[in-house]
Amino acid sequence: MAISSIAGVIHEAPQSIDVCLARKLDEFRSARSNHLGYPYNLDFAIGVGSQFGGFLVNNLGDPYAGSHYATETCDLERDVVAWFMRLWECEDTERYWGSVGTSGTEGNIWALYLAREALPNGILLYSQDAHYSIPKAARILRMESLCVESEPCGQLDITAFARAIAVLAGRPVIVALNCGTTVKGAHDNIEAVIDVLAKNKYDPSRRFVHVDGALNAMVLPFDSTSPRSIKPSFKTEIDSISASGHKMVGTPMPCGVLVTLKKHVNRVSSAVSYLRTNDTTLMGSRNGHAVLALWERINRHGCDGFARDVAACLGRARRLHNTLAAEGVPVLLNPHAITVVFPEPSHVLVKKYQLACHQRLAHAVVMPNVTDRLIDNFLSDYVRWWRVSEVRPYEDIAGGVTV
Repeated sequence: MAISSIAGVIHEAPQSIDVCLARKLDEFRSARSNHLGYPYNLDFAIGVGSQFGGFLVNNLGDPYAGSHYATETCDLERDVVAWFMRLWECEDTERYWGSVGTSGTEGNIWALYLAREALPNGILLYSQDAHYSIPKAARILRMESLCVESEPCGQLDITAFARAIAVLAGRPVIVALNCGTTVKGAHDNIEAVIDVLAKNKYDPSRRFVHVDGALNAMVLPFDSTSPRSIKPSFKTEIDSISASGHKMVGTPMPCGVLVTLKKHVNRVSSAVSYLRTNDTTLMGSRNGHAVLALWERINRHGCDGFARDVAACLGRARRLHNTLAAEGVPVLLNPHAITVVFPEPSHVLVKKYQLACHQRLAHAVVMPNVTDRLIDNFLSDYVRWWRVSEVRPYEDIAGGVTV
């Protein structure tokens, strides 16, 4: 096809472009007002995005080295990472390394790559409730893996984990744990896993423990009632933690933070002379705008702001759970979680509230933007549907749901 013909095919008049963009804005505004099913914090300000929108902000290579490219935010990235290191109790930050990536999934993939390089013959263990990015990473990295049973509530079954470890005959292990499972918001018992590994003579040189904390690694540190056994903390001798920035933190673009022991990164680092940096990240070019958004958010909102958010979300989640339970709806709210699980309603309600559904279950994730009014509207719609629905009976969700 000639160039002129291609131009004719793809050309859009300015008016039609404006109409399309205006339609998208209307769609987004409408969708945001009823958003309930995904763990995205929509309660954010555009902030620095409007000030720096005219710049290509590219954090090339290692955040601790920078590069020849001058329009970057590696200094702020180091500040962001240091903030998360303190949050996750890195006692000596010089022993740790971190970066800002595209998402929690990128953090999971890179952490498991570091684990594979540390333990080339290791086998990956993860629970059946792990995020899909964990088995996907295993396929990408050609890692042998083993899926371990979960308890009905979604938490890793420690007895099943101990059995799996016992049959490995001392083979090095890589473990991916959950700090808030995708569907049920459950927390794996990190201390119990470390205890099982220690009892089977797995010292830190023969194990790598990663915590996928996409959502709740930003919840539990601000919940003073949560037990030490499930909190994401490097004091429990884990190797890495990843979390999403667009979830509880609240940024206008997907992003994530990974923190790990520096020795694991040094093992894979290589110099890139023409950039004047080191290759220590999955992506060469990294979004500096995401760093700006994270940096502004954690500094303006602060630990007090996140603590208020978490307290409010936990309280609203309990109210949603209790109201559904009072109506006879089989409902699950794991301790210290903000994810409320219930039977999947009609397609109309799934679409209206953008509910995430899995195996005939649905959930609402009570984020800071989920107001009492939104919860009341959802409860009114859901209870009306439940009272006339014919999908009876349900078993107790915490005991495993069948319909």
